[in-house]
Amino acid sequence: MRLARRYPFPGRSLPVLLAVHLPASAAVALLHTFVSHVVYKVTLAPGVSWSELFTNWFHSAVVTGPTRIATYLQIVGVTWGLDDYRAWREGEIRASHLQAQLARERLEALKLQLHPAFLFQTLGLLRATIRRDPRAAARTIVDLGELLRLSLKNGGQRLVRLSEELRYADLYLRIESTRLERELGVRVLVPREVLDAAVPSLVLQPLVEATVAAAHPAPARVEISAGRQGERVTLRVRADPGAHEGDGAARAAGPPTAGASGDAIARARRRLDLEYPGNHRLEWSSLAREAVVEIPFTLLTGGESPGVDPGRLAPRIA
Repeated sequence: MRLARRYPFPGRSLPVLLAVHLPASAAVALLHTFVSHVVYKVTLAPGVSWSELFTNWFHSAVVTGPTRIATYLQIVGVTWGLDDYRAWREGEIRASHLQAQLARERLEALKLQLHPAFLFQTLGLLRATIRRDPRAAARTIVDLGELLRLSLKNGGQRLVRLSEELRYADLYLRIESTRLERELGVRVLVPREVLDAAVPSLVLQPLVEATVAAAHPAPARVEISAGRQGERVTLRVRADPGAHEGDGAARAAGPPTAGASGDAIARARRRLDLEYPGNHRLEWSSLAREAVVEIPFTLLTGGESPGVDPGRLAPRIA
């Protein structure tokens, strides 16, 4: 086995392997035959003379030599196979670690793409609002602190409960209502048995952002619904720009703002691609101001189950 690893295949040319392993197999076969005869004489047949032992050894080497050489070559082949399999497995493990690390880095890049812009916008809002409307500024500070707490709590988690994403979206809409100076209500239609469904972190916020941008500049009520069909869960986010002002508000909304909505949908699509490559569906209609996402259904169990109770959002429904 040491010779097999010192002169491996592939790694050495065929002439070198033949020049090393064929003589080595013959030498090992002769040595094995000689040692077995000596052990036999010492332990079981002490009366056999050394001349008889050498005669028997030579006869046995001629008769069983090919079998012993074949055994040597089999051990070499098995050693090569085991080492090749071990190297392949180590390569697979390294590749999976690199893939997981790449996914984490891409997720962090998406978070960095979202958080600074939103944070800077909110800080700018506070600077402009704190003197004009101190109560609104105080509410925004509380909501921003809760939103950042949720972000830090989730950390680098790839999957979170749907209830946590709903809470995050609710806080985002509260802050956006103050920043845009227009009412942004929210209505949640999610069965309680789906609240613990696992969803990619930061997947709802860009969908809500896209629907709000599509309804601009009218007030809007964002409706978030979810349902399970077998082993799949469907999330639906839509904005009704006429929810507060009637038909006049709907007419005032005008054409949807495709740029802001498109950027938000692109972020959501990249987030889904990271988590469910080839196993998800995202549909976006700027005219209907609606986004539909379908992903595999799994439950996050164990530990505390924070997030949002749909009943807590009822007062926000306008």
